[in-house]
Order: sequence, then C-alpha cells, then structure tokens
Amino acid sequence: MNLKKAIKLSVMVKQGIEYPDDFMDFQDYLDAYYYVPYVARAIDVKQFMIWQMGYDLESTDEGSKRRVEEFLRDIEADTVIREGTLYALIFGNMYWRVERKADSVRLIPLDPMRVGIRLDSSKELIERYVYTDRQNRTHEYKPSEVIHLKFNAEPWSLFGVSTLRRVLPTVKQLLFMEEKLPWIARRRADPLLEIQIGGPDMPIDKARFNRIKNQIKNRKPGEDIYHDGILKIQEVYKSPGIGGTRQTIEPLLKHFQDNLVAGLGVPEPALGFGRTTTQATAEYQERILEAEVRAYQRAIKRMHENRLFKLVRTRSPVKLVWRPLKAEDVYQLSKKLMDEIEHGVVSPAYARQRLGYPDEAGRDAVIDQRLVPVGGGK
Repeated sequence: MNLKKAIKLSVMVKQGIEYPDDFMDFQDYLDAYYYVPYVARAIDVKQFMIWQMGYDLESTDEGSKRRVEEFLRDIEADTVIREGTLYALIFGNMYWRVERKADSVRLIPLDPMRVGIRLDSSKELIERYVYTDRQNRTHEYKPSEVIHLKFNAEPWSLFGVSTLRRVLPTVKQLLFMEEKLPWIARRRADPLLEIQIGGPDMPIDKARFNRIKNQIKNRKPGEDIYHDGILKIQEVYKSPGIGGTRQTIEPLLKHFQDNLVAGLGVPEPALGFGRTTTQATAEYQERILEAEVRAYQRAIKRMHENRLFKLVRTRSPVKLVWRPLKAEDVYQLSKKLMDEIEHGVVSPAYARQRLGYPDEAGRDAVIDQRLVPVGGGK
C-alpha cells in the first residue's frame, strides 16, 4: 500500500463511527507537513531523534529474545514501524492491520485519514476499527487485528493528538502573511500614491486635468515632476522612518515565528532561523525537545511490548530498551555501567548490550583481576 498516495484522498466520514476530535483538520496537517518548511523540518527532526540511536531487546530467556528479533526482521519493522511513526507525529495516530498467514505475519499500514472506530454499547470500549478503502468500501477489524499507535493521547480519549494541532492556527496565519509579502515588496518599491491636481484655491478645467494626469502617468521611471503649485503628491501608506506611520511586517512575522517555535518544540536553529538565539536558550530548547522525544519513545515501547511482541510466542517476556539519545548520554551511561560492573550489579556482557556493542566485542576482553564473579571465587 502506498501510504503517501492514500493519505491524499478525500476524508470519508461514516455515520455511527467515532473519529478524533480534530479529524477534519487532518488534511491541513498533511499540507502543513508537505508545504511548510518549518513544519516539515520540525517533524523530521523529531522522527530522526526517535530512531537515530536505535534500541535493544532484553529478556531473561535468550531464545525468546532471538524469536522476537527474527519476527521484527520478517515483518521489516525497521521500515514499516519507523515510517509509520512519522504519520503518528503528523496525525497523532497510526494503524497497522495484522495479516496472519499459516507461517507468517504481515503488518499492513492503514491510512489514518480513513480510520474510525465503532464503540460497544457502553460507548467506552472499541468494538471494531472501521477502515474505508480507496474504492469507498468499508472494512471492519477486531481490536486484536489492528495495532494502534497513539501519541499525546488524553487519558480519557481513545485517539492520539497530532503534534501540529496547537500550531495549526499559527501556520495558517504565517502562510497568509507570507502570501502578501510579494505585494508588500512591490508597494515598497512603487508605493501607492495619492495625487491631487488642482484644488479649491486653484481650480482647473477637465482638459487641463487630463493633460497633467497623462503627463504624470507617462513620465519615465525616476523622472522628476515639475509643476506650478497645482500638484500635491503623497504616499497613501507612508514608508517607515522619520515621520512614517506604517509599521513594518517583520516584527509581526517574528511574533508568529516565535509562536511556531514554541508550539513545534524544536530549537530555532534547527528550523533555519533564530540567529540571535543564545546558546543557553538553544540548549534549553534542546532539553525540552529531548523530553518530548522520550515521551514518544515510551509510547512506541508500550506498543511493541503490549501488542507487537504478543504476536510471537515466547517463554519469557521481551522488553524494548531505547539507547541514549546523544553521544554524551552514551558516555554517562558507560560510566554508570562501569561502576555497576565493579560493584557486581551487572555483568560486562549486559553492559556491552546496553551500549550497543555487538556480541563479538567481548571476545578476548580483559578485566581487572581484582574483580571476582558474584557468588563464585574465593
């Protein structure tokens, strides 16, 4: 299924089906991502940060861990799940239909703009996921047949919330203002003029009025105008500067850009503006972004452990553990693990796994002879 192509189709709302509160804004979210550079960059940055360092699997049973690893490889999770999270950021929701065959499982992405839910009689539990395909045919799936990833979900809601919901009004205002910028630039280069020919104290006839008007209209660019006092020329909207009355548009754009940065939650330099941002401000914005990304990672972790891994029969539970977001975090984790190894809390093999080293990295490794195995040695 071509997810991007499917998303562009019109929204099909069905009677008796529940949809997210902002469902009718979904097309605007998608347009904002496709056509507004700031928005696209912010979403891409979050997507990159979620997945850039990857994750590890942990289990008390090595066989269970290996089975889950093979399952993720068979369903191409590194592509199917990773690409789907991009649309979960845009829409707040992403869905995959679980297609079971005799000896395999497939995850088929469903277009979030075409998915709703049918509730049971209590109006609290999901009875069916309802999907409308490109031919306007309705398909209903049991909750066990759909994996639903939600971001920013309200505790009482069955749907997630788009990361763009809070910035959509600002995006629309910025687009409207930027649409007018070419007109404003033309007006600054060739301002709208009010030309008075004659007046109560200097009346002129129609023939003379038209002759002077044509002379002004047909003058060469930059050519001076000479008159005997019967002309009065002034700008309708005065240029900024001494005696000017018109406010420039730059402060207004800056106001909306600041709102956009606050709403998107991505440091200004990453969006291509904010050259005057101090390093302290940028670092603070980055820490806020990292906290948001970790929240998304927690949602993805729950989806894997509670839904995806349950599709595999294992003897022991398998956990997904995200690696640190940055190299500095890896260094701090490494120091922590070294201390824990020294005090017998964890093993070197576990530390290598947490730091992302391959199994062969431990081959021929040496260790301080003062350390003895916990529970063994004299």
